[in-house]
Amino acid sequence: MFGRTARIISALDIGSETTRAAIAQIVDRDVELVDEEMSTAQLKIIGVGEVRTMGVERGEFVDISKVADSIRAATEQASVMASTGVKDVVVSLNGRHARTVDSVGTISLSGSSWSKDTCAMRAIVESDLHHAIEDAKSVTVHSDERMLHTIVQDFAVDGRKFIKNPIGKTGQRLDAHVKVILVSQSALNDLERALGEAHLSPRLIMLESLASARACLTPEQMEDGVLLIDIGKGTTDAIIYFGGSPRYVSCVAMAGGFVTRDVAHSLGCDMRSAEEIKLSTGRTATGPRPAEGRLESLVSEVEEATADPRALRAISSRNAEILLTLRNDIRRADAEQFIRREVVLTGRASQDPGLCGLASSIFGVQAQTGKCANTESFDGALHDPGFTSVMGLLSFGHERAAGVSSFSGQGRSFFSRAWNALTCKNVSLT
Repeated sequence: MFGRTARIISALDIGSETTRAAIAQIVDRDVELVDEEMSTAQLKIIGVGEVRTMGVERGEFVDISKVADSIRAATEQASVMASTGVKDVVVSLNGRHARTVDSVGTISLSGSSWSKDTCAMRAIVESDLHHAIEDAKSVTVHSDERMLHTIVQDFAVDGRKFIKNPIGKTGQRLDAHVKVILVSQSALNDLERALGEAHLSPRLIMLESLASARACLTPEQMEDGVLLIDIGKGTTDAIIYFGGSPRYVSCVAMAGGFVTRDVAHSLGCDMRSAEEIKLSTGRTATGPRPAEGRLESLVSEVEEATADPRALRAISSRNAEILLTLRNDIRRADAEQFIRREVVLTGRASQDPGLCGLASSIFGVQAQTGKCANTESFDGALHDPGFTSVMGLLSFGHERAAGVSSFSGQGRSFFSRAWNALTCKNVSLT
């Protein structure tokens, strides 16, 4: 016997250049077997919208009314295509407004105080994990900040580190290593106002880099060590995964719009012409891995007959500066050690094919352009790098709609269940 129900979920990504919306239908199919019931779900994209963003500069809302107009236009496009209205959305927040804090939560397993007495050892249960995570969330929050995500990285039992699922292990002390992501309350207020003017409410708010990672990184990449670089027009978001969880999150206030401006300045043309030149002829030349800290060695002197060498040099120089700025920040955070497998580039401004070679030279690992990798649950998924964030938002919204809990569920490891639930955290916008 077959049953079928359908629900709707909508996602919204407000970029400095483009606002994108997508509507998906969650189709549940229940198949009744002899003695058990198996449930599967699929997301079917039924509407998309894409408009030029107005009122946003480098990830900052500078004119909320214009932002609201962009939101309204994108969601209306998607609504017309899907033949359904939109009331609430899973929406992204630019990484420029975020601050991360690494925290450790500790609880005693031996009673009221931690003891060296081995007789006090006991097995760890689910409630212990919850208590340790809650303790880790006790971080300093500034007056204009709110906690957006609490991401469990791993656990330690009596000093034994990098444990993903400590349930059932015996010990005296349990530590939860957690990355807390705090965001600007002012930015959240601006987002709420813009959504309100567009007659929408936030169903879920996700950091943009987390959404992009969900869409285009595989579990194997996240486990082995990968750097995801999401290059937009005004900002470049970066996130490093290792051991299955984020180890580094940042945002560089320099991106594709800077490249376009440099091309316009070099050629003496307007921004629209510069953008066309960048997209049609931009090739970032690469060579052997450059000497430490030498920007000039990253920029090829090779001239191509089909492209103006001044444009090529402008593109190469700025792209190198963006990636070097990011690499230096990663080194200051002592996070370069986690980039063991590859670099994945996504976002609309990542489509310069030569950028992969440059990223490989700078970070010393292979690099590739990211597409939506986790498309097994999507019917007709979009593969444009500019839509990766929207696709990731739909995926997170799908999990929230399914009611995935922290430490329960079928077909998932404990650690992935904890990660999925704890990152999908609603925040108060007041």
